[in-house]
Amino acid sequence: MIEFLGIGVPDERGGWLLHRVCARFERSELTAIVTARPDTGRAFLDAFAARRIPVEGRVWTDGIPLMRETAARIRGLVTEAGPDAAFTDYRSVLWNTLITPRTALTGLLRFPRRSQRLAAVRALAAVQLDTRWRDPVGLLTSLERARLAVARALARRPRALVLRDVDRTLGPEDGATLLQLVRRLAHIERIATVASVGSASLAHLCADRVIVLADGLLVFDGPAGEFNDMVADRRLRGVVG
Repeated sequence: MIEFLGIGVPDERGGWLLHRVCARFERSELTAIVTARPDTGRAFLDAFAARRIPVEGRVWTDGIPLMRETAARIRGLVTEAGPDAAFTDYRSVLWNTLITPRTALTGLLRFPRRSQRLAAVRALAAVQLDTRWRDPVGLLTSLERARLAVARALARRPRALVLRDVDRTLGPEDGATLLQLVRRLAHIERIATVASVGSASLAHLCADRVIVLADGLLVFDGPAGEFNDMVADRRLRGVVG
C-alpha cells in the first residue's frame, strides 16, 4: 500500500536522517518505529504522511509517487492522530470528531452531511467514546483525548494512519492501552498504521511489526515476536557505536 524505495533524507549537519531505506507497509498492520534519534523518527513519519519529500529514492502510496504535485492528494489518504492533537475544548466530542480546528470556520458555516455524522458516530463507538459524544472535550482525560484523535482520523476513512511519540506523550501505561486499541482497529478497518515509540519493550508488546532505525539506516525490520530489548540494543550499538 505504501512503499519506501531507497529513500534518503539529509540532516542539517550533512549526514543522513534516513539513508537508502526500503520498506513496504500493508493494510491491517501496526508498525512501531523505534529510533536512536527522535528527528530520524520524525523524518520517517513525515515521508510516510507525505509531509516531506525525500531527496533520494521514491515513496509510493496506492500507486501514486510522492512528488510536490501529488503530496496534497496523498495527504488525503494518510491521516495523523497524535495523542497531542488539538481540539476545541468547549465543543462536544462529536463536534470535534466532525471538525478539526483548522476547518472550524468552514465547519460552522455548513451542517455536516448525514454520511459524515454517521461515520463520526461509528468512529466514536470504535474507540469506546460513543457514550461521551455530548460532553465537552475539556472533560476528557489525556487517554480519552488520544482516543478521540483516533476517532476523528477514522471518521475520514483513511487508507493509512500515523501516530507520533505515543508513550512520550501519554506515558508507558496509557501509551500501551492506546496502541493496543489502534492495533485492533488497524486489523478491523484494514488500515496501514505506523507509530513512533520511545520504548523497545512497548513496541514488542503492542505492534505487529517493528522497524528500528539508527544512523539513518534501517537495522531491523520484522515481526514484533522476533524483537526484544536485547536485539534492539545490539543492533543499535552496532550501527551507532
